[in-house]
Amino acid sequence: MIDNKRRSFKMAELFNESELSPAEKRGPGVVGIIEFAVGDQKEFTGEYIPTDMRFFMVADMNGQPYQRVISYDDIKSVEVEDSAVTVHFDMGPIRIRDIGNGTAQVFADFVDEQLGRRKK
Repeated sequence: MIDNKRRSFKMAELFNESELSPAEKRGPGVVGIIEFAVGDQKEFTGEYIPTDMRFFMVADMNGQPYQRVISYDDIKSVEVEDSAVTVHFDMGPIRIRDIGNGTAQVFADFVDEQLGRRKK
């Protein structure tokens, strides 16, 4: 099993806070195992980082940082399942599991709030 404290530290190294605009507020993120296929590999240590303006997916791909910035317009919904969260993007669902700390629901509530603001 991956050590969550070590994983959080590593993810902090991958995400650059200077990417955020001065008015942008970071929301509660979740760190875990992101399930998506790239070549033969199907799991990556990563983090979902929502802000009040956009959504970041950050992953460690074999020692190389990968970051994708996603508009809330491209997110359909978010679903919590125990210690996992599935974000339903326009491109399809991507699940992050082994979150721990009870942060999944806090994360989902924040993302749902951002999605609700865009539907008005």
